[in-house]
Amino acid sequence: MAAILILAVSSPRASAEPPEDVQAWLDEVSASGVPAMAVVVTRGDHVEVETGAGQVDGHPVDEHTPFRIASLSKSFTATAVMQLVADKRVDLDSPAAQYLPGLRLNDGRTESITVRELLNQSSGLTDASLGFNQYADGPRSPREAGVLLSRSSLDFNPGSDWAYSNPNYWICAWLIEEVTGMDLGTYLHQRVLGPLGMEETTSATTSAQVRGVHGNAYVYGLPIQVDAPDFMVAGAGGMTSTAHDMGIWLRFQHGTLSGGEAVLSTKMRDEMHRRQAPEDGLYALGWWSGPPADGGVERVSHSGVGAGTSAYQGLFPDEVGVAVLQASAAPEAYDVAAALYEWSSTGKLEGVPSAPGAGRDIIITLITLALLALCARGISRSRRWATGARKTRAAIALGSSATIATVMFTIPLWGSTLLGRTAAWPVLFAGAPIPVIAIFVVAVGLCLLTIVRLAHLLQDAAVHHRRTRLTLD
Repeated sequence: MAAILILAVSSPRASAEPPEDVQAWLDEVSASGVPAMAVVVTRGDHVEVETGAGQVDGHPVDEHTPFRIASLSKSFTATAVMQLVADKRVDLDSPAAQYLPGLRLNDGRTESITVRELLNQSSGLTDASLGFNQYADGPRSPREAGVLLSRSSLDFNPGSDWAYSNPNYWICAWLIEEVTGMDLGTYLHQRVLGPLGMEETTSATTSAQVRGVHGNAYVYGLPIQVDAPDFMVAGAGGMTSTAHDMGIWLRFQHGTLSGGEAVLSTKMRDEMHRRQAPEDGLYALGWWSGPPADGGVERVSHSGVGAGTSAYQGLFPDEVGVAVLQASAAPEAYDVAAALYEWSSTGKLEGVPSAPGAGRDIIITLITLALLALCARGISRSRRWATGARKTRAAIALGSSATIATVMFTIPLWGSTLLGRTAAWPVLFAGAPIPVIAIFVVAVGLCLLTIVRLAHLLQDAAVHHRRTRLTLD
């Protein structure tokens, strides 16, 4: 309790008013179509900016407005595991099954998976190797995840490669609960959030339980509220936080928060931030470590994307920390964070990341209407087409339209295979409603065209057969 009081009292707070240039810039980003957003910038033990822009239910957003932080939650799970390592209750390089006797995958290599390999995403478990649909019939607790994972296999030998996959962190949450006897939310509150004074941060087990501002997707440039299906997020996501609390978290991770050593030592934080995924992977333990794909300075960071939400946390050079929380997936929270880092370094804000306008959806709609018009034209002329079409040409036409429609209907299946991440239709809809609707409408149009043409071909074949028999008789 003393540690809690010390940290809460000694934690520096930002000034009441953010710099005018930063606030005006954020207001401009929000005015482009971002319903709600909040940011914090820290340097050393000082908070340079913590503020918000936009509105939620008619109330202005500020540094105490709670947002869903999605995969930023992995850094909290990793911190909890590192605490257990520091307490000698868990060994990073021991098999996870040593702490989880119930961990049984449909793969003989399961018993060799170490705790470190779960944290750095090199266990061999991937979205593609799951033996169940994590959105449709997924687990509702870390322990239940362990049971369902018995249907899953490994895509590669543990430690030989890496693949970003939430189930690795479900297992970490399960491990925390088994070792401590507390559910993940309770443990985080008692050992991490409470001692750090992060009173505005919470953890949930499934997506429907997550608090915070609802996410928004864009329809013709206008934000609309969206929700993802209810699925298990404990360990991998499920946390809610504020700009104020994220300022505490950034300083703790940078090692500049007074009393932070009592929660986790510098040695353990450094190990958590160290890049260690195989095959030159940039993943550390609950963090990414390295420059972004488009270049820039080395940093330790993580992004989080949910149903119509986007979040980012970055530990930059010179003890600069930046966190961005948004109730929309666009613009990317990273773009906002990069601009704020530049402001912290140079005092300048150049360019305004903005939400997408109506242009994309209008173009997609026009293309969809044109394709539907072609389908309708084909349907209206299907009788004539069936009468005059040669068998080979008809077969190619029917096969092509049926194949295209099948591909469109099964985008989540083959898309998950290509990208290595599971994506259900409700998840895709939450990210891009108009494109998803367009895909469905065009696929239905192609199906109707195929069915009507096939029906007329069969009808003509039957008529021809009857005529042939009458002639022979």
